[in-house]
Amino acid sequence: RKVCIAAILHTDNVHHMDVLQKDSMKWLQLFLHLADVSNPLKPFKMCKLWAWRVLDEFFDQGDEEKRLGIPVGFLNDREKVNKPGSQHGFINFMVAPLVTSTVRLFPTMHGLSTQMASNLQAWRDLWVEDAKPSTPDIAKRDEEVAKVRAIAAELVERTDPVNGPIKMKFRSSGRSVGSFYTTRSSTS
Repeated sequence: RKVCIAAILHTDNVHHMDVLQKDSMKWLQLFLHLADVSNPLKPFKMCKLWAWRVLDEFFDQGDEEKRLGIPVGFLNDREKVNKPGSQHGFINFMVAPLVTSTVRLFPTMHGLSTQMASNLQAWRDLWVEDAKPSTPDIAKRDEEVAKVRAIAAELVERTDPVNGPIKMKFRSSGRSVGSFYTTRSSTS
């Protein structure tokens, strides 16, 4: 109810210019932040090259921190950080929530979440080769990758007007009460 009231009041033309200025700044901030963390949204070959560059910069900083005798930053210790593992954490905890929210607002950007999920799988595979983790650790990682892949697939399924049906869900009092598939032509 509160959200509905706020949304309706937000449409009042008296505040049109204020809304445009305020909302424009929010969108600019969103897309600048998305661009800043966009490395995992690029094809894996480029993603990996840039990840290594960023980590090398972090490690150089960590080396300097050690030389100065100050605490070494969390991702800055080249002797402790597993490179592929660090990328998994970066994507899973930082990038995926931002990308998922952005794609929900801008459905045509679903390719970003699909590429991110693919890259997360690639980082997982490199991590297994590099770190030789235990079976339970691999299973946990696989679960996290599967969750991101499922969300990416759901975003494509729900929103891709060119390549497939759009799944429409109906909710009542917070419960799903049904869904149906429609095509682009039947909704035009």
